Amino acid sequence: MEAAPERLIEAGARETLERSLHDGKYAAVPGPVKTGWAYHAARLGKADMLRLLVERCHGMPLEKDAQGRSLLHAAAASGDRETMAFVLQVLGMDALTGDDQGITPLDIAAKTGKEALNTLEALCGVRLSECYRNPVLRGFRPDPSIVRVEKDYYMVNSSFAMVPALPISHSRDLVHWETIGHVFTDPDTARLRSVPGGYGYWAPDISYYKGRFWVVATLRAPAVPVRTQMITSAPTPQGPWDTPKFLDVDGIDPSIFTDDDGKRYLVTNIGAQLTPLSDEGDLLGTPRMIWYGWNRIKSEGPHLMKKDGWYYLFLAEGGTGPDHVESCARSRSLYGPYESCPFNPILGKREEEAYIRRGGHGKPVELPDGRWAFVYLCGRQVEGKTLMGRETALDPLEWTPDGWPMVNQLKGPSCLQKKLLPDAPVEQREPWVCPRLSPESFSRLEPDGSVRVRGGAELSDPDDAHALLHRLREADAVLEAAVDIRQMEAGSFAGLTGYYDERSYFVLGLRKTAQGADVVLWQRIGNEETEETLGRVPGWQARLRMECHGLAFMASCGEANGTKTFRAEYLTDEGLAGGKRFSGALLGLAAVGAGQAVFRNIREEMGDVRD
Repeated sequence: MEAAPERLIEAGARETLERSLHDGKYAAVPGPVKTGWAYHAARLGKADMLRLLVERCHGMPLEKDAQGRSLLHAAAASGDRETMAFVLQVLGMDALTGDDQGITPLDIAAKTGKEALNTLEALCGVRLSECYRNPVLRGFRPDPSIVRVEKDYYMVNSSFAMVPALPISHSRDLVHWETIGHVFTDPDTARLRSVPGGYGYWAPDISYYKGRFWVVATLRAPAVPVRTQMITSAPTPQGPWDTPKFLDVDGIDPSIFTDDDGKRYLVTNIGAQLTPLSDEGDLLGTPRMIWYGWNRIKSEGPHLMKKDGWYYLFLAEGGTGPDHVESCARSRSLYGPYESCPFNPILGKREEEAYIRRGGHGKPVELPDGRWAFVYLCGRQVEGKTLMGRETALDPLEWTPDGWPMVNQLKGPSCLQKKLLPDAPVEQREPWVCPRLSPESFSRLEPDGSVRVRGGAELSDPDDAHALLHRLREADAVLEAAVDIRQMEAGSFAGLTGYYDERSYFVLGLRKTAQGADVVLWQRIGNEETEETLGRVPGWQARLRMECHGLAFMASCGEANGTKTFRAEYLTDEGLAGGKRFSGALLGLAAVGAGQAVFRNIREEMGDVRD
């Protein structure tokens, strides 16, 4: 009886396997099974058997296993130098490419052992300790814009209906970012009252001009005028920011370009349109389109820069979903005509199984030594959906000898990338945000670390929902707190929430009764709301816990012995039809009704939280 290929691989019976392949004995075997043979050989470190299989079975090097891992992942697990060298140098695979969870061959080699890691690092020329991971700003940080002032980098991101609005972050290494302020802390000045989730401030841009920082953004409203451009400036990125001007220019995603002669322009979409701008931020003319785009599908996020006598126009295209990409064009004249880059799209990955997708809507920045980087939005996949929302990633940008830009050598968004600058760690603080209200208007942080939250309207209310929220930054997270509702009136409730917008949320809370408190899980999915009682506690306080692993959530209360597991696809960008699904999942504290709740011993962890 003929031995199975797996047995021949294990025994190193190369001649027998080669003869069987030549004679067509395995011709009827399905492709995925044959792919398994290559993985088997790579995991065992059988370089000669692996070489034979990929030489004789077409397409085998391109296949991935059920976890999205390549042959290089398998070779790294073997620790065999010859096998890793063959996959790297002959098959051309990348040690920085991640699987469905963002795990790279370098990560696998590190887990295999120090010798395996050293071998793979030497072969690929990259040390794991010299790398960073994307996204660099994790959780609901879309539409990044960046500016460098000497050795300091400043970034601004979309915030939609959240307050404080338009977060400003600072970094000295492009990887570690600290939130240092916001353009708006007052929802009235920001004009965010009653704005639905997904509306509000879109795609801001930050720039530096004559000693001042400038931010422009689109204020997207549900009523006329539906699109206006906000512009403001400040002496420092921390503020204070000037009273904003709202420019009557249609379109979205504005940015500011300053030419060599000092003239300034507002750049907006559709496509890319230029409007002359004064030093004070006033309009000096009407918009004029200069380029519509590479594939001319939902072009947005225009950024204009000048380098070596060329005007370069960077443009996001394809919409905000999986077809999102970045294109580029250039011209010797400001108003064109613009020539499309022959490498378009210069950034974008459309494979449905890719861990990081949606690469686009970015902006280049020059480093002090003349190298370049590119910040852009991306989306990590969790069970095929975008749970953390659109985030901010970073990759190197290189220029070809004839002057065209390429992001990450056209490989698409990276999971793991070599650091561009020395580490400059900062304090990682995640500020509380709230839909349409200032968190300070209804909450207070006490010296002992507890948080007092005054009750408000249901979280579906567009004006007075009282929820303190943090961005969900990892697919695994836990949030727990001792919730005290003694100072709330009967029928009121408070607890932990998972929130996307006023149509997509849940609350695990205590509802006050005369005898104690009911432990209740509320879920709102579109226009439907469900309520389920998990138990009862004799007093008016209990410790609540909410845990998530991807789209699977678990709500529990130890005092009531109540536990509920459920799925919350509705917290993802794709999880619900209708509205503007542009933000991302958030976790936090909420109080509904009259009186105030006290949250003590709050514990929040994101990452590997399994016991």
